[in-house]
Amino acid sequence: MALTYVSATIMAKDGCEAALEAELKRIVPAVRAEDGCIRYDLHRSEYANVFLFYEVWESPAHLAAHGKTPHMVAMGKATADFLAGPSEVNMWEAVDVIK
Repeated sequence: MALTYVSATIMAKDGCEAALEAELKRIVPAVRAEDGCIRYDLHRSEYANVFLFYEVWESPAHLAAHGKTPHMVAMGKATADFLAGPSEVNMWEAVDVIK
């Protein structure tokens, strides 16, 4: 199976940046321990209100299972009041580059 690459961009409401960051940071160890997780990194923009998860999964099935885990469901509820809008999630595939 092909690796599955994901970027998820999350924007905080004004004044909720620190609270959102704390909740997002809390989830990282649990996700990294999931079956099929190769990479799960959290980034913050220079403006401090936009966050990006960069993810690599062994397969689309592993990614699908990730979204249904209890810790992801709980994180969704814990962050709902801190979000400026819906997250933007994109799936990517690697592009082979010939040298």
